Amino acid sequence: MLGVALVIAALVTGCGKDTAGGDDDGGGDDDGAPFVADPPSVYVAKVKNILVGLPPSDAELAQVTQDPKAITGLIDGWMKLPEYQQKMMVFFELAFQQTQIAAIDFIDIIPNNGLGVGRAVPLLVQNVRESFARTVLQLTAEGKPLTDAFTTRRLMMTPALMELYAFLDTRQVNNAGKAVDAFAKAFPAAKISIGTARGPVAFADSINPESPQFMQWYSPDVAGLTYGGQPLCNGIDPITLDLNAAALHAMLYGELPNHPDSDGKMCGGRPGSQASEVVTASDFTAWKMVTIRAPKVGEARSVFYDLPALRSASELVVSTPRVGYFSTPAFFANWPTNASNQMRVTLNQALIVATGAAVDGRDQTSPDTTPGLDAAHAPTESACFGCHQQLDPTRSILSATYSWFYYQQTDQSLVNQPGLFAFQDVITPIQTIDDFANTLATHPLVAQAWAQKLCYYVNSAPCDPADPELVRVLGVFTSSGGSWDTLVRELLASPITLNTARTTTGTTNGQVVAVSRRDHFCAALNSRLGFVDLCQLDSTLRDRPVSTIATIVSGLPSDGYGRGSTVPVLPNQPTLFYRAGLENVCALVSAMVIDAPVAADQPGAKQWSSAQPDAAIGDFVSTVMAIQPSDARAAQATSILSSHFQAAVASGAAPRDALRSTFVAACLSPSFIGIGM
Repeated sequence: MLGVALVIAALVTGCGKDTAGGDDDGGGDDDGAPFVADPPSVYVAKVKNILVGLPPSDAELAQVTQDPKAITGLIDGWMKLPEYQQKMMVFFELAFQQTQIAAIDFIDIIPNNGLGVGRAVPLLVQNVRESFARTVLQLTAEGKPLTDAFTTRRLMMTPALMELYAFLDTRQVNNAGKAVDAFAKAFPAAKISIGTARGPVAFADSINPESPQFMQWYSPDVAGLTYGGQPLCNGIDPITLDLNAAALHAMLYGELPNHPDSDGKMCGGRPGSQASEVVTASDFTAWKMVTIRAPKVGEARSVFYDLPALRSASELVVSTPRVGYFSTPAFFANWPTNASNQMRVTLNQALIVATGAAVDGRDQTSPDTTPGLDAAHAPTESACFGCHQQLDPTRSILSATYSWFYYQQTDQSLVNQPGLFAFQDVITPIQTIDDFANTLATHPLVAQAWAQKLCYYVNSAPCDPADPELVRVLGVFTSSGGSWDTLVRELLASPITLNTARTTTGTTNGQVVAVSRRDHFCAALNSRLGFVDLCQLDSTLRDRPVSTIATIVSGLPSDGYGRGSTVPVLPNQPTLFYRAGLENVCALVSAMVIDAPVAADQPGAKQWSSAQPDAAIGDFVSTVMAIQPSDARAAQATSILSSHFQAAVASGAAPRDALRSTFVAACLSPSFIGIGM
């Protein structure tokens, strides 16, 4: 099987040889070899795969073959497909650094128990991760410039996410890690009571302070609490605990919070069943744009546990400022700070997102004053001073706004020192967090930074900043008012992406052949083979056992960002682990699509029969490998796969197993497991 896959690799990469001046060693120098442009069969497949994960049709190839400019119209059409929205959502999650988080990461901002251990917590984490990416998609759909994402106070939210934001605002944590619970202070004599024996309690009564059943909750799991086969907590029903926001938040998600038993010992802290959850499935899927604002004089903040009100609200009233991408729970959970770091990592990552540059000692920007400078850590004559004269004054606006746990700052010495933005030739005073957001949005590096993020996503390599073609693309992007869709269209229709003409970027980078990272690979499996979240990246599709495929792809590379890195983690070389993982995934998929019963949770998945191997192999070439019949490579690819099938049958393999092995060979071809070629 490996030998056949390698033959296919040589076949499908042949059309791309000698790009960028023909440097076989991948170097950037032009060795004088004649430039060979890629044909439409190569670049149309590349662009469509990047945008929507689908192979091109023969009709699309014919359009571009007849008129190369037709690729622009095709791109516009593909950008209207739902698959494009899915791929861009993942791109924005990564580019705005809202991902690489799990429930455990919230312990740093919600001490001491984080989000809790309820069954629905993974859904909440997914909401946190997706919220800002969905916001950018919505702003783009409204015709807003990309930079509105830096300054927006409108976010795509679900009722569950609104509950989290309001909960965080209710339970403030200061620099010392001490929680100040406004909910507990408002009702000092109240208790939370969770039980089974007394029967159901109306939700309206549970949240009504005037009701005798205020904070009384029904949970069918209380009666069955056991540990080691014995009743837990001495069989207390109902369980009672002091009123506090963290416990109530956990209870809404089905957790049975820690509480004392009849002997005064603490017990609980475990997830209940779905019947114990107050949040509903639709609370995690009912996305809407919500305006987040501070309370007016005398106005109450949003009540985190009033889910009916949150479900109908279009505003969220909280005191903690929420502006743009850098103040979301996802960004904060991804980049926690502490009393030593004091927002420096938060600031640096925020700069990386906006400008594509970091405080690294090479920036010659030198402000006249340095408010917030840690003189003990970075004396004027020290080697550290160069970085800290930019880093400390600029991060001061964050420390003036947020505590080390990302709540409202209460230390007046920090509040009174908003700082000075000093980075990459921009020096300007900033008095509020909105000033900081606006300074980022108007920074001269923004356009090039986001073009480069897209270059990495599309070509698995940077664009040469001096490339006249990139300068042209940036000019169109800027003149469009910063329209993201315009940047996508211009860059993907550019020779930088298509390799239809020699470019400075191509000469600099040489021939780049990269592995398909997790999100590209899973999107292609779903789009081409008709699966729904085959890799189980969507937590809202609940109650599924974790599949072997999901376990494997969790270890595949993704275009995330490491701390302090201005470029994504972008492996361009396959490893033995990567190749073995993909071969196992392809083998598992083959068993789902060839002579297999239709899975109940995947009714739209493609199916092939080993009784019709020729038809199946034809689809493997056109659908999986994205090589259409009009492509000169199609006949050779079909011949190779047919020979593989026949050889397997001749060696004694059953037709089913032979065709599955043939599918794996197609699945491992570079046109399927490569990206940005």
